Amino acid sequence: MNPGHISTFQNYSEFQSVQEFNSSNARFLKDYGHRFTKGERLAFQQLTRYSVKVIGVCNARICKLVAACYKNGGISRSTVERMLRKARKLGILSTLHTIRKSGGYAHNIFIFHYYDGTTPPYLTERKERDIPTEQREEAPLAPPETLRPETKELNTKTIRKETIVPSTVLDYSYLPTYIPRDFINAVRSFFTSASEICSLWQTARMAYKKLDFRSTPIEHLVPSIIQSFKVTVYQYKRGKIRQSFTQYLYGALYGVLIVDKRHEVANENQSYNWLEATSSSASLVEWVMQQSDYDWLEDE
Repeated sequence: MNPGHISTFQNYSEFQSVQEFNSSNARFLKDYGHRFTKGERLAFQQLTRYSVKVIGVCNARICKLVAACYKNGGISRSTVERMLRKARKLGILSTLHTIRKSGGYAHNIFIFHYYDGTTPPYLTERKERDIPTEQREEAPLAPPETLRPETKELNTKTIRKETIVPSTVLDYSYLPTYIPRDFINAVRSFFTSASEICSLWQTARMAYKKLDFRSTPIEHLVPSIIQSFKVTVYQYKRGKIRQSFTQYLYGALYGVLIVDKRHEVANENQSYNWLEATSSSASLVEWVMQQSDYDWLEDE
């Protein structure tokens, strides 16, 4: 993913208003605020303040967050990094990396996810027996990042390629109950980490909310979502994805769900003639799969 102005990342927003964004964060802090130290909560709140121009999305650098917290007592860079790790592990936040054209990482993109208060808390892993030492430094293991959009390859830590997944990574059995079981069963052959699968479902929710469905709940669209995922995997295996897996998946979801949206509008208006050329979302999926030499998400 290339760096750019914050407005170019509008499609990652999951919120319709600042009030909805604030309410989601308030519910999250009410349930999980005790997991954060005072400094980490300060860093979290400062990050939300920088995520208003594009609601729920921020491209501020960590050093800028540290500097902004100076007036409220000050925090260190390591405090911000610990906050980010905890927020990602709890599922409220995802991090995407951007790469300069000349090479090397540029700024990160922080994406807040909607929290409705129904997500069950993650179980606490069994603690290892403490061994007395003269000095112990806090060094928590960072959970694996979400999908790596800065490369053309999927995260090999979670794609099943005879890779040993660290014991600290939660598997799909820890996923929240609001993610449909059919979707989990479809993607867990390729992604084993709960955070990765949750990120995939959030991508589907973003496409769903972007199309503004009125009478069709997302649970009724799971077959179309699964088909979009299969198309994306198919194109990845053929080496046709020139951007990131997540971006291609979002485009596939949007292209398929827009057909379902038209069906919804047609049902409301009791008019079906204009849909005869595209009878179902499956026909659009087949069309995408036939485009062997065309990547419709490639940068212009």
